[in-house]
Amino acid sequence: MIDYHVHTSLCNHATGTMEQYVQAAVAKGLAAICFLDHLTFQEAGRANAMFPREVPMYVNTARRLARQYREQISVRVGLEIDFSPRHVDRCIEIVDTFDLDVVGSSVHFLDGEDVVTRRSAWGRGEISADEVYPKYLGALESMLDYDYFDVICHLDMPKKYNQRPSSSAVEGFMDVLEKIRDRGRVVELNTSGFHYPVQEAFPSPELLGRCAQLQIPVVTGSDAHTPETVGRDFDRARDLLSVAGYRHLTGFSHRQWESVPLQ
Repeated sequence: MIDYHVHTSLCNHATGTMEQYVQAAVAKGLAAICFLDHLTFQEAGRANAMFPREVPMYVNTARRLARQYREQISVRVGLEIDFSPRHVDRCIEIVDTFDLDVVGSSVHFLDGEDVVTRRSAWGRGEISADEVYPKYLGALESMLDYDYFDVICHLDMPKKYNQRPSSSAVEGFMDVLEKIRDRGRVVELNTSGFHYPVQEAFPSPELLGRCAQLQIPVVTGSDAHTPETVGRDFDRARDLLSVAGYRHLTGFSHRQWESVPLQ
């Protein structure tokens, strides 16, 4: 298995050194680990992301670890970039400047508010699903009009606090999946959802099954914020992927896809 969504202390809400994450991945027998730390230009999210000036050090540290552990595991490096239409040019500039293996894109903010934190009105249950999901789906649709990224991270993240989408919102996600296929993007199976109130991976089994039907490639990620959570619940992820019909995962090297047997 491969873990392509691992954070570092640079995001200010994760602990442990980058080497400790690599060592944890080696101990769990993973074939690859990819650092995918937060980068956001949203003002509300600045405290929980690295600064652009930190990206060179981050990339260089990952490359050093890749050389150091090359006989034990593949170490890759990328960025999880919060989608913001106002800041796309800055995102593209950073992506084009650095030798990254993969770029993930995610939606955390709607109308300037981080909707995936317990402190938000959505997290507190003060906003209805009928209001949030259409906005979220619209943001995903807009995000897919750009091509600076490879992977859509935690596709149905708003369900995190067990505020699940209505049937019409699920249909909206199905439409988004068709656009993902047409744009040639990869979907992440993110296991962190098992440890939130929803107690379900992102995306749901229903959406993952549709990904398989549409032949959308999938990569696995733990969204680890501590070394101990690298590769967490990957046995459950393997089962979900097998049931959906997947036999291979998709890894990345220098923005090129790699096929990885599902083992």
